[in-house]
Amino acid sequence: MADSPLSAALEFARMLTAGGLRLDPLDSAPSIEDIRRLARRRLPTMAFDILDGASNHELTAEENVSDLREVRFRPRWLTDISTVDVSTSADGQALARPYVLGPLGLQRMIGGEGELGAVRAAGTANIPFTISTASNWTMEELAEQASGPLWYQLYMYRSEQIVSNLIQRAKGIGAEVLVVTVDVPLNGKRYRDHRNGMSIPPRITPRNAVQAIRHLDWTRAIMRPPTIGFRNLKDEIQGDNAVSHQEFVAKHLANLTLTWESIEDVRRQWDGPLYLKGILTPEDALRAHRAGADGIYVSNHGGRQLDSSPSSIRALPMIADAVGDDMTIIFDSGIRTGDDIAKALAVGADLVSIGRAWGYGNAAAGEKGVLRVLDILDGELALAMGQLGATTIAALDRSFVEYPEAWHGHGMHRAPEPSEVTEEFTP
Repeated sequence: MADSPLSAALEFARMLTAGGLRLDPLDSAPSIEDIRRLARRRLPTMAFDILDGASNHELTAEENVSDLREVRFRPRWLTDISTVDVSTSADGQALARPYVLGPLGLQRMIGGEGELGAVRAAGTANIPFTISTASNWTMEELAEQASGPLWYQLYMYRSEQIVSNLIQRAKGIGAEVLVVTVDVPLNGKRYRDHRNGMSIPPRITPRNAVQAIRHLDWTRAIMRPPTIGFRNLKDEIQGDNAVSHQEFVAKHLANLTLTWESIEDVRRQWDGPLYLKGILTPEDALRAHRAGADGIYVSNHGGRQLDSSPSSIRALPMIADAVGDDMTIIFDSGIRTGDDIAKALAVGADLVSIGRAWGYGNAAAGEKGVLRVLDILDGELALAMGQLGATTIAALDRSFVEYPEAWHGHGMHRAPEPSEVTEEFTP
């Protein structure tokens, strides 16, 4: 006898349950790109472009991703991979995995809680969270939410007093590492932000009003107090009028006299590990070492500063050859998969900094979204290492990858720097 409609419906429901019915698109998102799409749907264009955009024509941002695809794996089969260990250490810090959450500022511009959910997610995962000077919550407010290691990212503003105060506050919250960003003497011009009329705090204008109405959750979130701005500087810089990000930095913060002597001064004020973020040449890597830095970020600021800078992965081999035995090298810019993490480590990095990827998760679903990003990266990294036959982070080396020889400078024309610049450097 044929099944009744009711019994068929019950059987269908049983099959769905057995197959793991999932109504939350975040739970079923298999990749960071899928989470990026969720973030894009949730946000108005102005807010999404703050996270996703880069400077000028975005050539460097695109090559950060595409050049990582140029790195190919060389797997080692018939290797015992019954245990794959992704833990590592750097400058006396034991780390559960070889990556940290990098500094992302202005996270309340994407709605929700801003950085608060992300710092909680980092604590849950026991991964270092790097507080940005440009965060929309003070470092003290974020430290109250933290249950894991904290690093602090410092901009070298024109006021030495502001810089010293920030360093002392970072000590006060127990930050384990000071990350000094050196690639923002001037703020990059970001076409998307200009087209969108992006300002701090954000304004609802005739140009973006329709999108603000279509994304009411976001609109309500950005209107909640406190006013969105650079809260780490709230007692240092006065005024709440909405201005463009570029205008704000140029007016209050840009330091046009920053030199390597300034880094030496920071070194005298900070006793723990000191890393410089934004290094793209072996010459500057060696200068960083001489200035007293313990490590460097090979980074182009995610393509958000000087467009047509080399991709970070393209710059990494020569820098690793120059200082890899003497400094901790952290790779930053372009990471979208666990495979990318494995590639950067194999080419010469000690650690990887995750930026936009966790920002997409935060934009898609706050704390839960960041945890989903970490889950994806954890799974992909362990899978890549197992398939490669590399069972520890220390085992990942250049024998597992191949990439263009030009990344070591062969076949590329590079005129030497003027002698007055390079008097202390011999290639």
